[in-house]
Amino acid sequence: MILRATHRTLYSYSMPSIESHNEVRLMPLTDANQRCIEFQLKIDPPCKIFSYDEPGGTVHYFGVRSAHPLLEILAEAVVETCLENPFEGLNLLEPDWDLYDEAASRQSYAEFLTEGPYVTINDEVRQIAERARTGSNGTVADFLRRLTRWIHETLTYDPDATHVHSKLEEVLALRAGVCQDFAHLMIACCRSVGIPSRYVSGYLFVGGAAGMRGEQATHAWIECLLPTGKWLGLDPTNDLLVNDRYVSVHVGRDYSDVTPTRGVYIGTPAKSLEVSVSVDRIDICSTVS
Repeated sequence: MILRATHRTLYSYSMPSIESHNEVRLMPLTDANQRCIEFQLKIDPPCKIFSYDEPGGTVHYFGVRSAHPLLEILAEAVVETCLENPFEGLNLLEPDWDLYDEAASRQSYAEFLTEGPYVTINDEVRQIAERARTGSNGTVADFLRRLTRWIHETLTYDPDATHVHSKLEEVLALRAGVCQDFAHLMIACCRSVGIPSRYVSGYLFVGGAAGMRGEQATHAWIECLLPTGKWLGLDPTNDLLVNDRYVSVHVGRDYSDVTPTRGVYIGTPAKSLEVSVSVDRIDICSTVS
């Protein structure tokens, strides 16, 4: 599947900003499940753009040194995705937690096993994870599917319930949130039982699939390390295994590692912030007779 993703961010200031410095994480990854074919980043006012690579993906950064009442960041990407069947090769029958213990203890995954700014492992988190593990058939994959479904069915998707800086305790108290909150809760539960888990930001192509959430903004899901050493993508917001409708942009320990845009500026507080995302499939040709 070939998808075009367009991500537009517009900052508007009550008085012109004198100077601003920004970094963005908006370029899709190229890995075993997808290939970034094209990527363009446009800044208005125009300025020189630099970039560097970090373990989770590519970071672009730039500075605007002239007075500007608006700052627009427009990222456009074309990505080929190929993960059509996420269940292929997935062990859902043979208990494999014992095999997993050795893999989970490896030092190279330590950052995906610890707590962080958005991921706290408290008693309630441990209880949620243990209930899912007790009800599973002994496979890590079945545990993950049960946990994904429990979070999807228990939390209410409500964009007004939380904000970008909400912590896990607040989400658990409200039993509501957005994809970021669903992902953080699942990561905390997985890490509480020793499964390395990481946060993924990106885009979701809905394309007529009814009831799916996450198309109009940057979406978030998680990846867990299976006993085989494979990372499995799971989306608790939609109760799905990640497939070729998903475009991964950046990977990290939690949201703080993958923030799409961040920066500092000199001026008055921003009057407004507008963010829009669109994802379209472009590999289907229509015939006009």
